[in-house]
Amino acid sequence: MFERKSARPEAEPAPSAETGAPASQPEQAKAPTQRAPSEARAMIGSKVKITGDIESAEDLLIEGEVNGTVTLPDNELVIGNSGRVSADVEAKTIRIEGEVQGDITGRERVVITASGNVQGNVNAPRVMLEDGGRFKGSIDMGGTKAAAAPAPKPAPAEAVPAPRAGAPGVEKAG
Repeated sequence: MFERKSARPEAEPAPSAETGAPASQPEQAKAPTQRAPSEARAMIGSKVKITGDIESAEDLLIEGEVNGTVTLPDNELVIGNSGRVSADVEAKTIRIEGEVQGDITGRERVVITASGNVQGNVNAPRVMLEDGGRFKGSIDMGGTKAAAAPAPKPAPAEAVPAPRAGAPGVEKAG
């Protein structure tokens, strides 16, 4: 008899499985939450002109005109097709579809698209210039990663036996 009663409470957890169904609804609620950051982007419209400094703690899309500086240290900046920026720009990632005149600093990467036009210096660990994109300036991809890359190159060069075969006396002199 006790087993039957314990079997009935097992039947009662089955309705709690129904409460598990609403638990799947919060999972669905998480999906829109994941979409929200990509959709949550500040925008400067195509008919807006700004003169001054812009600092933002969220992603920014510029379709209008900006003169000054743009700083988004931990976020993405997109300069849209109709965007015209005469400013020094700094952001985590930068995508240029419009025009930029000024120095660009990307903490992770800078992408100049086929419709992009940049006149200025670019400093980022990863830089991509798509086919058709226009760029006039210099690119600095320096950093610790660049210093680590040449280190393996000398190692194989030292392993070349031909120069060592003719220079044993040089090694004794050195």
